[in-house]
Amino acid sequence: MTMFDNGLFIVLLAVLAPSLGCPPGPDELPDKLAELLTQLETAKADFQSIFDVTDEQCPCQTPGDCFENDLEALNTTLCDLINNLTALTVDQSTDCPGLEGCAALVGGCSRTDISQVDPVGTILPSLDVTYNVSAFTVSGDNASSYSICALSHPPLRIVCVSRTTAGNTFNVLLQENFGSGTGIAVLDDLLYVAINDYRNMGIDYLASIPTSGGPLQLLTKFSCEAGRVRAFNGRVYFSDCKEIKCVDKTGGDLQTKLKFSMSITSFDVIDDNSIVFIDAAGGVWIYDIATNCFKLLYCIPGEPSGAVKINRCSSLIYVAYPGVSNLDIFNATSLESVGTLEYTTSNPSVCPSLGFEPDCP
Repeated sequence: MTMFDNGLFIVLLAVLAPSLGCPPGPDELPDKLAELLTQLETAKADFQSIFDVTDEQCPCQTPGDCFENDLEALNTTLCDLINNLTALTVDQSTDCPGLEGCAALVGGCSRTDISQVDPVGTILPSLDVTYNVSAFTVSGDNASSYSICALSHPPLRIVCVSRTTAGNTFNVLLQENFGSGTGIAVLDDLLYVAINDYRNMGIDYLASIPTSGGPLQLLTKFSCEAGRVRAFNGRVYFSDCKEIKCVDKTGGDLQTKLKFSMSITSFDVIDDNSIVFIDAAGGVWIYDIATNCFKLLYCIPGEPSGAVKINRCSSLIYVAYPGVSNLDIFNATSLESVGTLEYTTSNPSVCPSLGFEPDCP
């Protein structure tokens, strides 16, 4: 195939690699395949004229390679490529893969990196955040430009890595002996942080700090113990031992959304009427706020801890377990298991935190 170099196959690979997890948009896979097929068919028609040259060549005198045989072989290869590409355009799918959604991010208190795995199971290079991660959150809704803000301690640090097509920018927003950070979430232009034993005073606080940096502002006290923090629909939710509460952006209008018989280790808000959470014994529960009804979704094997998070791109529930490299995935409506997703091939987190990249642009 002297007339078709490796450039053709590079073009094919580029055509066959649309955005993972997103339905094909304009000028993506279907259009590009059709365009490539047209180009190949045009090249095939033009190629036929080269056989006029063989009429002026000496015929092959002995079996084996010669100019005429090479042309015939090249023509056959080109025909096969057109036929295969035609079949491929018929077989192509316009649906997202079965594990749809945004790429999953997994951090942990014994790790200084955050693992990444895309929705179809491709493990991507980890993101180094320098310090051990006790919790993290994703700020921004653009898949090509967003930030990952992580907590570590001691001392209490808030570090943000801004990710753009131009590269990553590392910024330390806070580094003070304020206590231990247990949870973090972002709402508009503020980061909300749960702090255990603030300034060694034996008091736990929910505090806020601008995403651009600035002073830490104390908002409300925890009645029992600082836990995880989530943001949903303009309010900040936080776990407080056996309860899940929420406040408005200023820390006011305190409401208790859930009371349980055991401490809550992780949770997320599915919608205005339901919350998913993990208790201290490893039970994964769905709570209906309107009916005050609890339904057991799953029991975590082994260590009774883990992390749970909603993938907002797909509305699926993801669950991470200590020391386990797979994430379990559940349908938030039917509550049925829809599969697993491996996020690392070595050194899974023993105290995982979950997040997701922003939605497809």
